[in-house]
Amino acid sequence: MIRNTTAAYGSVAKLFHWLIFVLLVGMLIYGYFLDDFPKDVQPLTYNIHKLIGLTILMLMILRLGWRLVNPKPSLVQDVPQWQRRVERLVHQLMYLFILVMPIAGWIGASAGTHPPHLGGIDLSLPIEQSKAIADVSFWFHNNIALVVIALITIHFLAALYHQFVKQDKIINKML
Repeated sequence: MIRNTTAAYGSVAKLFHWLIFVLLVGMLIYGYFLDDFPKDVQPLTYNIHKLIGLTILMLMILRLGWRLVNPKPSLVQDVPQWQRRVERLVHQLMYLFILVMPIAGWIGASAGTHPPHLGGIDLSLPIEQSKAIADVSFWFHNNIALVVIALITIHFLAALYHQFVKQDKIINKML
């Protein structure tokens, strides 16, 4: 099944979820160790980080579009209202911050004179070069990464809770 139903996510939604998850977790780890790479390869390693970040941004935009035209599978009936609200809030915050994080990095890289590039194609944003803008953007980029880690952790722990404590098979909707 390609499209979502009220009972389960379709293959496209699952592909977006797991592809973005793998890329995002990989990027969080990779980004943490960027400064540990030898100086002579850092321009390449940073550019890879930027290009994968832009890929995640594009996938998130596509995922959001797909989500807007597909039903969201419903939660099982015995999920308390407060958990439904927290689930909705965590998902909305994850979408927001996973969209904003690469944008902040892209602004910082463009303002800091080292925009991403694909071969000879410069992917900079049309903004002025400014150390102040770059510094603020990278501060947001780095701190949003911490928020995203917290949100992924909450999401993961909630999935484990439903699978092993509640045993309500919610996790099966995305597997």
